Amino acid sequence: MTVINIHVPGFVIQVCVKMDLENGAVTLKVTLFLFNLLFLVLGIILMGIGVSIQLNLHDISLVVSKSTSGALAVLTITGVAVFFMAVFGIIAAWKESVTMMKVFLILMTLVLLMEITVEVLAYVFRSRVHKDLADGFEKAMAAYENEPKLRAMVDGLQIQFHCCGANNYTDWLKTMFGQVVPSSCYIRITEMSGRNTSSQTTTINTLGCPGVMSLWIEDHISTIGGVGVGFVFAQVIGIVVSCSYIKILRENYIPDY
Repeated sequence: MTVINIHVPGFVIQVCVKMDLENGAVTLKVTLFLFNLLFLVLGIILMGIGVSIQLNLHDISLVVSKSTSGALAVLTITGVAVFFMAVFGIIAAWKESVTMMKVFLILMTLVLLMEITVEVLAYVFRSRVHKDLADGFEKAMAAYENEPKLRAMVDGLQIQFHCCGANNYTDWLKTMFGQVVPSSCYIRITEMSGRNTSSQTTTINTLGCPGVMSLWIEDHISTIGGVGVGFVFAQVIGIVVSCSYIKILRENYIPDY
């Protein structure tokens, strides 16, 4: 058995290769390791983006459509799937097992379909996110006084995103609040917050929340789109490399264990 050192910035990865594998198989094995390291990193990135969006917007599930909140969850699930696929791929290549490589090939194909689904969802979600958020936020504002959960959601989002109302702060002036807005609209919340607001626009956040949140989400979706396109190409190449590696393993009669 020979050992090949793969130099990655900061550390060295040792790949064990059986003596009876041809040079082509050695190259494919090392390539699979590098691809799976890339998939590992991309899986973590997808998980991070998905978790970040869900943590920052977890309350909007109370008012937005199920398809919108479901789209957010798919990102995290895909990231988890990619991460574990990469770990399994590293183990399969390390063991030089035909059976494990076949399973890895199936997993990679399934994950590729998931990634394409995520890309489509990201495109669809991007086109409807503002309207969905605006409709949901307006409903939450209408129930602000009578629904504690919705009140907490609205206040939390207005504080977090430094915004006020659905279109802008004047939306609150059309409600039972009259000439005032919730204290969560204020740039700095004090005991005087929520009094005589119409003449104190310099002390409150004037931008509407759906618009601010839409921009925040679109920034993340743009990142997902860029990562996803590169990922799909990498997956296709990974599938081709895996098929070639399985073929060589069969020809060299590498036993499964």
